[in-house]
Order: sequence, then structure tokens, then C-alpha cells
Amino acid sequence: MSDNSNPKTFYIRTFGCQMNVHDSSRISQILTSLGWQASPNAKEADLIIVNSCSVRAKPEHKALSEAGRHQQARKSRGAKVILAGCVAQQGGQQLLQKASGLDAVIGPDAICRLPQILQQLQTNRTPLVDIDEHDLKNPCFVPLVSSKTDQISVPVTIMKGCNNFCSYCIVPYVRGRESSREVDDILDEVRQLAAAGCREVVLLGQNVNSYHDPSGHDFPELLDELNRQAAVERIRFTTSHPKDLSVALTKAVSRLDRVCEHIHLGLQSGSTRILKSMNRDYSQEDFTKKALELRKAIPGLSLTTDIIVGFPSETWADFQKTLDVVEEVAFDQAFSFMYSPRPKTLASKMVDDVVAEEKARRLLILQELLNKLESASLAKLCNRTLQILVEKTSRRDENAMSGRTRCNRVVNFETHRTVLPGETVDIIVDQVRGHTLWGRLGTNNMTELP
Repeated sequence: MSDNSNPKTFYIRTFGCQMNVHDSSRISQILTSLGWQASPNAKEADLIIVNSCSVRAKPEHKALSEAGRHQQARKSRGAKVILAGCVAQQGGQQLLQKASGLDAVIGPDAICRLPQILQQLQTNRTPLVDIDEHDLKNPCFVPLVSSKTDQISVPVTIMKGCNNFCSYCIVPYVRGRESSREVDDILDEVRQLAAAGCREVVLLGQNVNSYHDPSGHDFPELLDELNRQAAVERIRFTTSHPKDLSVALTKAVSRLDRVCEHIHLGLQSGSTRILKSMNRDYSQEDFTKKALELRKAIPGLSLTTDIIVGFPSETWADFQKTLDVVEEVAFDQAFSFMYSPRPKTLASKMVDDVVAEEKARRLLILQELLNKLESASLAKLCNRTLQILVEKTSRRDENAMSGRTRCNRVVNFETHRTVLPGETVDIIVDQVRGHTLWGRLGTNNMTELP
């Protein structure tokens, strides 16, 4: 891929969710440990990896298009192009005909075999496909390890796969069955990350509520262990399935001081009929009851969600029920999407009978309501002093810093002294600008620069 006198370089382009972002970090870690160097752009890289997402049609098309852009690099300087992630797992061997110019197609579980894959790429004349899935005996977890990190908040995979088979979702087909990591392995990774400078971890799983490690520990017990460990200042998690939301988890978030007051609970639809067709295993009444109980039990809770509009057979009355739930629960934020059929799923066999124009109209109406609720939620935080974990210089103002509240709200603030990423400061919130809060250092933090 390059001569031995110069370090080999790699470039990764990531599409999709936090899981994919985390997978790219693990790929980077493995490559770096093998002596490779990260390149800021693909034009100079010996190895180009496109880490793909197939949850919806749009990111899938983007990933395939991105892989196609690098054909000149293959022809002119011998760069290798790998399509990784969920699209790779979904398409497998067929992608070699669909997307010409790929040197390898590797699924998420192939990350642990990356050293062997790279060796094969040196000698193979034909493209390589590795989409073997993990199993309970070989879960293929690759922990992040580092002697130093500039990331204040770092994702930590606690489980992989999904057993729910929601009718619209391709995840079980590309991420395999559920497999949970041992509590001790997770504690070790968090301890190492904290020693490297991390102040916050985000526990990742397709459904963290169903976490059960081989020793029998459940998710609330894992939170308890991490809180007791006290290695990091803050603990977050995503994502939670409503059907598995337990009283024990609610109590854990309420009483554990390092666990942040933020729960992402996917609604998907406010119509019980549509929820049944989605195979979500809860009703509109079940969801609303749990959401309102969470708000009552956890003061200051930020409750966020996912919503799909235009699912097969969704009527205007079904959509109106979604709006009703959204308004009653008053979500603080939400990710909302138009339904798109995904291969292999049960819903892909249903008639996609809500026309694109109507899906777009419903999405616009929903997002207008969500924006109104978010604005009201942010307005309640004005003129209050909030504890912020500082992350970086503000993207909107190079003279300001940016961080997050415990309930995951972004706050930008001006400062008259040096404030470093990783510090926890009190910020007096003055105003709302768009989706973010703006403020200034509280009086307890106002030591002036000399």
C-alpha cells in the first residue's frame, strides 16, 4: 500500500449512529497500534475505510456513493478501499457487484479481525468479504484503551446486537443477537479511560435495558458498580426500549449521583395499532404512563425520543395520536424520520402506502411541534445557574467555550478566565439561541486572569 520507508496512513469516513462512531474509534485504535497513522483527508491515505449505516435508505446511499468516490485513488496510487459497518453486513458478497472498486467488505464484528484482514489485503488479488457475526462464546468486544485522550466524553460499548426485531428495523440482521460484556471488563475500560483524561462515559447498547452480563448482573446493577467505582464524573447511557424500562432503572437514575438525568426512550408512534404493527410490545398507554412516571420520579429529567412518520397503513388519525403523546409527554428533544423500507425486515413486505409527499407533510408538522416543545424546555432553563462539564471551544464563537448540562443540554458561555476542557463550572444561563443555551460564568468561578 506504501513503501516501507514511510508510515502507512488511513482515513475513515463514518455514517450513522453513536455505535458506528464508536466502531470507527476502535478501528482507528487497532490501526494505530499496528503502526498506521491517521490522515486528515482521503487524498493522501493508503487505506480508506467507509464505515456505513443501513438504518435508513439515505445514509446507505451516502456511504455507497462515498466509497465510489475513491476509485481514482485505487487506480492512480494503489490505495485500498474498505466498506465497513452495517451496509457491508447487509450486502455482503453482493456489494462487490453493486459497488465496484471495493477491496474488502467487512461487517461490524470483523473489527476484531482487522489485523488479519489487512494481511490478506497485501496478498489477495480478489476482494475480501468478512461478515461473520459474533456469538455468545466469542462476542468480539474491542475495548478502547489509551494512555491519553483529548475526549472529555467517551462512548463505551456494554452490549451489542438486538433481539427485539421491530418490524421496521434492520439492526438485528446486521448487528446480530444480543451479547453483553462482563461488568468487570466494562469497569476496567472506564478506569483506563478516566486515567487517560476522560470525565464522562456514554454506555452504548441497542437496548441497554436488556443488559445482562454472563455473571447475571443487570443494567441497574452495572450503573451501581460504575457509580461506586467513581472513576468518571458523569455516566450517561443510550438507548432504552420502553418495554424493558424497569422500576429499578428509574430508581438508579434518581439516586446515583454520577448518573445523569437524561433518558432516551424511543416512542416511534403514538398509535397502539401502529405500535403493534411495528412489533414494539407496548401500547400508547404503556408508554405515556412510564414517561410521566419518569418525570415524576427524576427531578430535572430530560426525556428524548425517536419517532417515525408514514409507517405502512398509518392514517391521519394514527399520526394525530402521535402528536397527542408528544404534547402530553413534552419531550425535550427528538429524532424524527420518514419511514423507509429496509431489506429483510417484516415491514419491507408491507405495502408502503403513505405517499412521500404525505410523509414529508407529517414530518414537518411533527417537527414544528417538537421545536415548540424544545423551545419551551430551553426557556425554563434561562436565568438559572447550571453545572456544566466543559468540552471544547464553542463552534459558534471562538472566544467562548461549550459544554453540557447533566441533562445533556449544550451551553455556550463567555469567560474572563482560562477554562479548560474537563472542568466543571457553574454557568448562569442568559438566553436561548436556536437549540443551544448561552450564558456566563457564575460568581463562584469568576477568578480573573492576571
